[in-house]
Amino acid sequence: MTDDAVSQARAQLAELLEAARKGTIIPVRLPGQLEAIDALLEQAATTAAAPAKSEPAEASDLAEIMKANAYFVSHAVHELRTPMTSIRGYGDMIVNPAMGTLTDMQKQFMETIRTNARRMDTLLTDVSDMAKLRGGTLRMAEKMDMFKNIAMMVEKAMQSVADEHKRTMEFDLPQGLPLLNTDGDLLAKAVNKLVENALRYNDKPDGKVTVRGRAEGNTLIIEVEDNGIGIAPEDLAQLGEIYFRSENEVVRTHKGSGLGIPIAYGIIKQLGGEIDVKSVVDEGTTFTIKLPGMG
Repeated sequence: MTDDAVSQARAQLAELLEAARKGTIIPVRLPGQLEAIDALLEQAATTAAAPAKSEPAEASDLAEIMKANAYFVSHAVHELRTPMTSIRGYGDMIVNPAMGTLTDMQKQFMETIRTNARRMDTLLTDVSDMAKLRGGTLRMAEKMDMFKNIAMMVEKAMQSVADEHKRTMEFDLPQGLPLLNTDGDLLAKAVNKLVENALRYNDKPDGKVTVRGRAEGNTLIIEVEDNGIGIAPEDLAQLGEIYFRSENEVVRTHKGSGLGIPIAYGIIKQLGGEIDVKSVVDEGTTFTIKLPGMG
């Protein structure tokens, strides 16, 4: 029942909030605890969406618990990010040649620490963004912008990923694309998620990702196309679900949280756009975003 699921989620969230106030959050346990709360909220949302016996108060309770969950995650992320920033900072300092020479084994250990610290920082941001999207608390700062500027942000952010995996990126952006009244940073974040997946999940020596822009009347069409492993039909049906990751061997060789695509989908929806995907196994995938231009 909706009441039971909401009550359980509220109780678990209260425990985490109390742990956050006391500074006793255990980072290793946090993902599992958040997943448990998320599962209860999903159960409550499914029951509330069913016809018939849902009371208006239940929907109100569910909205409140989602907002409370978003608040908790934001608070927890802030508390966890503070020590992670110190770990990254001291790690960078230790590997600086000015601090002295490290042995090969010490260098390997330090690189492992720095890599996992960066991954944890990204994970914390993703968990926070996902909670805000689900709780309806993600803030937008809309302003007039050109997709060319946003694409430049994407290229700068993703170049290191392309270099790491020896992939190429291509941007096809003709003149005269519709102007946008949007949050450019959020749109760049959504496109980043799509481009990053396309760069990582590609086992071809000529792996390439192409970002295109075109106009359909006053609608901006953005395409993110790759020539990678493609997505099986059964996986396409689950694409966008939180924590879902394909069992494809190439996907499983890379660590991931299953939050990237859901975040991209959520951001595009919040920006008033639509997103669609087409894919052929072993040939590649194309994500298509449609955003309204300025009137």
